[in-house]
Order: sequence, then C-alpha cells, then structure tokens
Amino acid sequence: MTTPLVNAEKHEGVLLLELRNPPANTYSYEMMRELDAHILDARMDESVHVLMLTGAGDKFFCAGADVGMLEKANPYFK
Repeated sequence: MTTPLVNAEKHEGVLLLELRNPPANTYSYEMMRELDAHILDARMDESVHVLMLTGAGDKFFCAGADVGMLEKANPYFK
C-alpha cells in the first residue's frame, strides 16, 4: 500500500485535508486525483460542513507543481 498524498480527517463537521508530499508539498496528477476524491466524498457527506486545506511540515503549504512530473506530462495535461 502506498502512502496517501492527501491525508483526510473528519472532526465535528470539519474535514481536514492535508497535502503530504515533503518537503514542499508540490502537487502532482496523483495528488490532484486524491484531493478531488476527498472533496467529492465531502460533498456527498451531510455531516461535513467545512473543508480545511493545509500542508504538512513547517515551511510550505504548497510550493506549486512538481516540476519533474510536468516534464513527463503530455501537453494536454499541462
């Protein structure tokens, strides 16, 4: 099993979504798919009223796209 790139925890109506791709929490296609899935799940969950998006670590929320991933991505994705 792979480590999730987006951690999700629900607390009293709040869904905390944490980007987890150290050290800078750069996003990739895989991270966006995980984030989309959590947001859709929250949309259909009547107990969720708030989404909070954070980044793991002390320095970065999200430094942007994973440049290595973009170098390999097809032009349509870019």
